[in-house]
Amino acid sequence: MVGDLCVDAYRASGHLDEGDAYTDTLRDAEERARNGVLLVAVRDGDVVGTVTICPVGSPFSETGTEDECEFRFLAVAPAAWRSGVGEALVAACEEWAIDHGKSAHVICVVDGNRAAERLYERLGFERLPERDWSPRDGVSLRAYRRAVPYAAVAASMESGD
Repeated sequence: MVGDLCVDAYRASGHLDEGDAYTDTLRDAEERARNGVLLVAVRDGDVVGTVTICPVGSPFSETGTEDECEFRFLAVAPAAWRSGVGEALVAACEEWAIDHGKSAHVICVVDGNRAAERLYERLGFERLPERDWSPRDGVSLRAYRRAVPYAAVAASMESGD
């Protein structure tokens, strides 16, 4: 269900072609749960979104460092687009980052995904062109980063959470 949601969202946004090998990666939510932190958004009993936190050392980690919370595979069911689900998933990643003493979030967005870029820019993420990269021919990823509020991280560490 979560994997199919990823595939549907990426296809509907025009970022996944039929027959693309990346489909198998998107569909395999169980693997992401085993090797990362799989978060799922549920609204009225329906799964409407998902994101995966990819700690350093995870096979899904691409650009994050030890003190950052890298997340990937953010997908929102097309019927729930523009309803706050994506923002709520990013907020959940921030909670995880605070709970784990991370200083920032990082995410890579496929070049040309203006909707995702607008979301991250609106949420205060800044471009990190020095971390842009290409996982394979024809695919360029643009890196973004946002600091986690220091006061929240410090408070979490002081309380022992």
